Amino acid sequence: MLNDILKNFSNEDPSNLLKSILNDTAKNLSEKFNTKVFIFIHEPPRNLLKLLGASSECDAIGKFKIYFSDNKGLLENLLSKNNYKITIDEYEELNCLNVKNLYLIPIVLNNSLIGAFGVPIEFDKEKLNDFYYETESYAIILKLTMEFLVLEETRDRLGYIEEITDLFENILDENELIKKMLETIKNMLHAQGTLFWKTEGNKLILKNYSGFSEEDISKNILNESSSLEGLCKKNKKPFLVVGKNRFKEFEVPVSSEVLSALYAPIIIDNVEYGVISVYNRKEGFGFRPYKHFDDFDLASLRNITRRLGLALSRIYLYDKLKDEIEKLITLKKNHEDLIKVQREHLDKLNSLHKISQAVRSTFDKNNAIKIMLMGLTSVRGLKFNRALYLERDRTKGVLIPKIWVGPSDDENVEAIWKEANKRALKYGDIVQYLREEAIQLTSNNKLTESIKNRLIVYKGQPILERAVTKKHIIHVVPQMIKLKYDELQYLYEIINFDEFVIIPITGKWETKGIVIADNKFTYKEISSVDIEILRIFQDSIGLSIETIENYEELKEKTKFLEEQKNLIDFYRRFNENILQNLALAVIVIDRKGKILEWNKKAELFFDKNREQIVGESAEILKEKLGDDVINSIESIFFTREEMKMPKYIINHGNEERVFDIQLSPLWNRDLDVIEGVIVTFDDVTETYKMEKEIARREKLAAIGEMTARVAHEIKNPLTIIGGFVNRMMKKLDQPDKIKQYSHIIMDELSRLESIVSEILEFSRGSRIPTFEYVDINSLINEIILMYQDFFVQKNLELKFEKMFDKIDVKCDRSRIKQVLINLIKNAIEATNENNYINIKTGIENDYAFFQIENNGEPIPYEEQSKIFSPFFTTKVQGTGLGLPICKKIIEEEHKGKLYLVKSDERSTIFRFELPLN
Repeated sequence: MLNDILKNFSNEDPSNLLKSILNDTAKNLSEKFNTKVFIFIHEPPRNLLKLLGASSECDAIGKFKIYFSDNKGLLENLLSKNNYKITIDEYEELNCLNVKNLYLIPIVLNNSLIGAFGVPIEFDKEKLNDFYYETESYAIILKLTMEFLVLEETRDRLGYIEEITDLFENILDENELIKKMLETIKNMLHAQGTLFWKTEGNKLILKNYSGFSEEDISKNILNESSSLEGLCKKNKKPFLVVGKNRFKEFEVPVSSEVLSALYAPIIIDNVEYGVISVYNRKEGFGFRPYKHFDDFDLASLRNITRRLGLALSRIYLYDKLKDEIEKLITLKKNHEDLIKVQREHLDKLNSLHKISQAVRSTFDKNNAIKIMLMGLTSVRGLKFNRALYLERDRTKGVLIPKIWVGPSDDENVEAIWKEANKRALKYGDIVQYLREEAIQLTSNNKLTESIKNRLIVYKGQPILERAVTKKHIIHVVPQMIKLKYDELQYLYEIINFDEFVIIPITGKWETKGIVIADNKFTYKEISSVDIEILRIFQDSIGLSIETIENYEELKEKTKFLEEQKNLIDFYRRFNENILQNLALAVIVIDRKGKILEWNKKAELFFDKNREQIVGESAEILKEKLGDDVINSIESIFFTREEMKMPKYIINHGNEERVFDIQLSPLWNRDLDVIEGVIVTFDDVTETYKMEKEIARREKLAAIGEMTARVAHEIKNPLTIIGGFVNRMMKKLDQPDKIKQYSHIIMDELSRLESIVSEILEFSRGSRIPTFEYVDINSLINEIILMYQDFFVQKNLELKFEKMFDKIDVKCDRSRIKQVLINLIKNAIEATNENNYINIKTGIENDYAFFQIENNGEPIPYEEQSKIFSPFFTTKVQGTGLGLPICKKIIEEEHKGKLYLVKSDERSTIFRFELPLN
């Protein structure tokens, strides 16, 4: 029986081989064991058993499948060589078998599940062993058959691999290669169709396909996250999907139903290039027992896509190499052209260097200009046909033509150049040639004569003004003349040629003039290299001409400076004589504390010669001047202001001398820095003594005046008291009169006591105040309460404006209260009924202020300067000491200020200020 089965290898077509062997095996076993036999083959990709062979006919053969997922434990039992029972009633499509149950007996070789035999009866142990023994050879034949079919398919696939290799080797066009590869893959894998997706960011774009029509394609763009193609790109690994249910969760780009598919990434140089997807293996191709793709197909596709990546990389490298070769050819040509240009460039640079040397070798400006123009036009120079120099008149804003070198239109140009070249070749050195030829060059040639007495205005002409003021080289071409003829008209009428270059000759700060050069006779184009050469020419020649001008100017200035030096020497000696003969001692000290100057008076005062002291440290002055003066000198460098130290006492020998000392910064106004300090000493000892004597005498006079005023002030109440005492003596018997006179006498005594108190208050020295923090606003409120009745009696409008609710000032509370009472009382007394008083408090510039305003009678202008003088008063009864005492409290005791702000027809305002510190 086995021999009959083995004959199938030679008699059957490979596509029917497995089916024939399975059916023959089932029939042989059925006859042997007298029962129906069914053969199931294991399909690992889909995890199922498929009915492919039977001893009797049934429509389910080739269609029925048992899924491991639906039958728990089936796979484990079969691998463990255990039988597994299935009930036919559960599978409607198996009714054609005409059995109730099937017992699955595993076909296992080398621990690998090949499939299972199905029998309708359960064998006992002995019969089962016989069955295993009998089917062992059949299992081997079944395994060999399947491997044979795989080999046949592999041999078929090798033919395609050779075809693919030819494609890789012969096609160098990317699109053509991919197109033919898709067709070949489709044929090799017997697929319905293949698609190529190219990576663009997070998207996959359909670029080519084979086997599908345009109507079959439902999507041209796929997202990375929602498609199996995107999953393949993301994971960079090929994979196989079998079963239509597995495609439901993803975007499927074809309209037909997909049962199985292959996906493989194309990676070029570690970069995701794209994905190839292969859909639905067609029936009737190949020799396998199932019609879906398997791992062998996946391995084939993986191998092809890897080689495709290499082939595409090779194409890119080939294209890149081709481009590089073309670039190299272009570069070679450009390089050769560049070498030619550079050689010309170097020749011109060398000539430019020689021209610069020739220009620098002369100190005559006109000769330098001739050398410059000859260098531009000479065959051994920059080889222009003509060159015209126009000098700038800065004041008038015009360009004046000076000299024009080159042949004119009516001259034999060739003959002139031939002669010039012949002369040039006689000289071995171009510098010598330019110098000597420039000396012989006349300024009255035809070209120069043609431009005599012409002026060209550059101000208001944008192109010329740009060249002159902005120092830009302007290359004028025919198109520019057409577009801007109005701006170039004057130049064009002179040059009479439509291409030329305007070169400003510039020094360090300004443009000296311009040169216009052209190639009128050779018509040679002025190149960018020429322009670059002219930029260097512009700087070097301009600086050389400026140097010549500066040299001439320097000669004049040197002569002038010598005259000035003599004059300065005269003034220096004159100033030194003045300094030495000043009646003041003068010392100059630099920033390092060194003495720079020391005049005769300083020598006498310090008893040291100028030669001994100049250059020494100012510290040696401490012995006589003390630390205060030396420290003040150092502070001038920081304050940058003058400082005066009047009446400064210095012990000179055994006597005290008084000096007015002034410290002044020694400014360098150009640099705005202080270079030192000027110290002047003026001996005012005699003046000081005289001032003290005068002050003593004025004080005695003031005492005398005060004594007279005091005597006058005391005399009045004493006279009244004396008069009423006499009256009392005469009317001792009239108690009422005595009582009346006693009250008058008491009032006058109180008045006398008040006068004496005020005089004592003013006459004694400033008392030492007791400082504490006082809220000025609260103090004013207390005093307003004291005088509330007076405000009511006079029907006065009181307004109290406070910048802050609380203003704390460190002061003597009782003394400041005394001042406030005096000022408020004076304001009340100065106002008439129905007037107003305004009080303001606040803080300005680190001072707390009190200000009181009333609209009573103004203080006469001539009396305003006397109101703070002792004993001056406008009241009928008053000592005139109230305001002087207030001023003394504010200014002497509290270092503040008390003053009359104004007094006119509108109002009178007094104000005092107390420092917050």
